Amino acid sequence: MKAFQDLITETLQVEDLEELEAAADLFQFGIEKGYYNKRQSDEFNLTYWKIKHKFLANDLAENIKINKLDLINIIANAPTDIKDDKSELVKYVNGRIKALKGKISGLK
Repeated sequence: MKAFQDLITETLQVEDLEELEAAADLFQFGIEKGYYNKRQSDEFNLTYWKIKHKFLANDLAENIKINKLDLINIIANAPTDIKDDKSELVKYVNGRIKALKGKISGLK
């Protein structure tokens, strides 16, 4: 089993969602076998979602023209169950953008 810090380092270097999911599967296996503790689980989850939000924002940025940091923030606050469904996520993001127009300077 990989040392926890090596797993985090490799997770931070993934290049697509498929590799990220593979890292999550490896971590889940380690949890089931008792190799990692609660603190490590929390740290991995933070890292996983940080990277996943970035990948999702990069994917949606092709069609939704807003500041990438704003897009990442909207995606981070989206319900977890819609983050794997691109069409639902796009609807959510567009809805949030409409709701936020005028409340955040810079959104058009």
